[in-house]
Amino acid sequence: MDLLDPFALATPRLVTRLKNGEPHQVFSGFLYHVGEDRYIVLTALHCLLRPNTFYFKNRGTEATWPEIYGHDLDCEALGFSVPLYDGTAPRFRWHQDPHNASIDVAGVPVRLPSRPQAINMAGTFGDYDVVTQGLPLTAGSAGLIYGFPGGAAILRSAPIARGFTLATDYRLNPFAFHVDGVGGAGCSGGPVALRAERGDRTLLQWIGIYVATHEAERLGRCIPLAQVMELVATMTAEPGLWA
Repeated sequence: MDLLDPFALATPRLVTRLKNGEPHQVFSGFLYHVGEDRYIVLTALHCLLRPNTFYFKNRGTEATWPEIYGHDLDCEALGFSVPLYDGTAPRFRWHQDPHNASIDVAGVPVRLPSRPQAINMAGTFGDYDVVTQGLPLTAGSAGLIYGFPGGAAILRSAPIARGFTLATDYRLNPFAFHVDGVGGAGCSGGPVALRAERGDRTLLQWIGIYVATHEAERLGRCIPLAQVMELVATMTAEPGLWA
């Protein structure tokens, strides 16, 4: 398995089902390792609800979510199915977006005894080196969006990596950055990574989550790593989520 792209391994195909068991959405998300068998499935909040559902526009409606949005999260590749709600209370968490900046990020706590690959596992994996810093965050830097465009996958469960270049310096906007290279529907919630070659090595650096495509401009919109990690910190400060 070391010879496979480690970010692809961390990005399984996800689906939600309505409360009555009917299919809801196919989408992208990826694993963040918290410790031992505790993981977070990171994705876009609208993947758990529906497209164009921004939390700052829907505050106060949380009690209605279990009846109208996806009620259960399934991952065939990893063999898990978890409820997203305990009664009407969401078991997942999302960025509270205090500045109304459409920070479209959510996390689902899961326990995975098999200890699969996660996006935050740095090191050497076959031909790949996963790094946490060092690649240029400037306009023109090249990278990949991992996801399932239109629900498409490689061998049923592996994501497709679509190329992009950073459309601006990643550090200009604290709430979002744009990439020139469209992920497309189904890629929302997938990880965004910079990619570079160093001799015979391929370097990967996770920098955020893909959340939207601006069709008129053919640009992709992504949430930066800092906002994603705010959600991770909120969740890890609530260890009872994994009870």
